[in-house]
Amino acid sequence: MITVAWVVSALALTVGVYLGARGLVDPRWASKLVRLQADEQGGGFAEFRATYGGVFLGLHLVGLAFAAYYLYTGHPVMGVAAIGAVAVLSAGWGGAAFGRLVAIWRDGADTPFNRLSVGVETAMAAAIGSPWVVWVLS
Repeated sequence: MITVAWVVSALALTVGVYLGARGLVDPRWASKLVRLQADEQGGGFAEFRATYGGVFLGLHLVGLAFAAYYLYTGHPVMGVAAIGAVAVLSAGWGGAAFGRLVAIWRDGADTPFNRLSVGVETAMAAAIGSPWVVWVLS
């Protein structure tokens, strides 16, 4: 069961790596994805590259490295460290879904985009965090 959870996590982490890499090299794409615009002061696209690119890429790449190491060797990286890494990433995706639900509730932002985004963010949280769930339940 744990190997299946790590495969599911690795697939979701690969999506996160893609999103980060794409945001890093194409901040206009990241801007459209999150429906925000860069300001005219020259630093706006740097923010998209840093947050939607670099942060996403770095966090998901480390999680993916831990998952790949487990799948290749059959042993988790430093035991709890790999489980903790996916738990933290899962919490981030879950927090994004929660924040969007609050926006739907409090800000009247009940749009098809936001409903779809809640679903995607919840699915990513569940998939990435699946090794942690299996570990906790075992």
